[in-house]
Amino acid sequence: MANDTLSGLDSQTLAHVFEHIDMAVVIATLERKVVFMNAAARTLFRYSNEEIYNQSTAQLYADEEDFVRLGQERFNTNAADTKEPYVVRYINAAGESFQGQTSGGLIKNSQDKPLFFVAIIQDDSARLAAEEVLNRLHSITSSRQLTYSERIQAILELGTSHFGLPIGIFSKISGEQYVIQQVVHPEDTLKPGMTFELGGTYCSLVYQANDVQGFSHVSESQIATHPCFENFGLEAYLGAPVFVDGERYGTLNFSSICPTRAFIRQDIEILRLLAEWVGHDVAREQDFKALETAHDQMEVLANTDSLTGLASRSCIEQALRDQVTFALKYSKELTVAIMDFDHFKSVNDRFGHHVGDEVLAHFGDLVSLMGRKGDFYGRWGGEEFIALFPDTKVAGVLIALNRLMDSLRQSDLSKQYHGLTLTLSIGVTEMLSSDNAETIVQRADQLLYQAKAQGRDQIQHD
Repeated sequence: MANDTLSGLDSQTLAHVFEHIDMAVVIATLERKVVFMNAAARTLFRYSNEEIYNQSTAQLYADEEDFVRLGQERFNTNAADTKEPYVVRYINAAGESFQGQTSGGLIKNSQDKPLFFVAIIQDDSARLAAEEVLNRLHSITSSRQLTYSERIQAILELGTSHFGLPIGIFSKISGEQYVIQQVVHPEDTLKPGMTFELGGTYCSLVYQANDVQGFSHVSESQIATHPCFENFGLEAYLGAPVFVDGERYGTLNFSSICPTRAFIRQDIEILRLLAEWVGHDVAREQDFKALETAHDQMEVLANTDSLTGLASRSCIEQALRDQVTFALKYSKELTVAIMDFDHFKSVNDRFGHHVGDEVLAHFGDLVSLMGRKGDFYGRWGGEEFIALFPDTKVAGVLIALNRLMDSLRQSDLSKQYHGLTLTLSIGVTEMLSSDNAETIVQRADQLLYQAKAQGRDQIQHD
């Protein structure tokens, strides 16, 4: 490096100033030829000062268009003075490209004479890649179009792409058995349902540590004799435990038969986040299945009320508790209605208890015929009934209940028994975030009494 190249600046002083700065520093002449790289820049670009000296800075850019564009915008003596950083794709001596956040520009002396250009560069690839992962993860987890299995598969594909490890596995571990739940494999050699001994997998190390474990070059590490390497030849591995409702469930892991770069802290945190979302999805799916099972059990038990064919008091109470728990956990809507036949005692007194039983049985038939799939009806006691409307607001419930009331008024029983009028008083309320099963029923009950007090044959709601 010659002194005249730098317009009289002492090269040793220049090297001393920039050599130990953490960020990469590249200094070029006004013709954009490199005259100095500090240690961080030499590491980043993988050039020695001798190799890069007096070479055009064009060879540092991954795209020639960026070199030309930045020459017009920044690196010319007439460029506007701006300190705004920018991101551009660079390429190192090994042909590997990376995103570099860059600042700098023209440097002048005290007489305002242009001397050279300086660029201060920070490899921004990891941060930008992490942002991309977070954005894609949000898209996956917030999608209403994807099923549970599709979300898990998308997370596996996201991980294989981000970590550069082509094998991705979500496993369930029971005792010493490692069972593949879902998998991404370039040759489709591994399939869901395959079972292995836990001790023969690197995931055994994850379970021992109860935390993320990563090995970028197994054959040159302390686990070179591990059965997984001996049997499958996996050189790179990154795995994390998956927790479901606080309990260990299995692992999320990524691997390759080829060594990879050393894993950084950001890799570990991203894997933890992916594993956390997998655990959340498993918990949600288990809750959905439990609710479906409860619904199926309720349908089986519905006939325990022999008169109406609707759910018994104990059955509908359990359904109410389940629905309230589910709605609160996942911020879902839940509307509850309590309904009571008007003047039912006079029906029994005037027409006899057998007619009263016919009325209740007919109500059960109407509900079975007109009730919407997913709604729950049960006999609360005597001539009083309760209905649960999951994921539904009051407005939608009112439409369904008014149709039911109209059908009841026009019942053939009214024609069969002259003078028989069948009407309902109903209280309807939406669940609040502060509710439990008891409070929501109490509020619906109060609204029912308001309907009675204001003349019956009507719905009162909040």
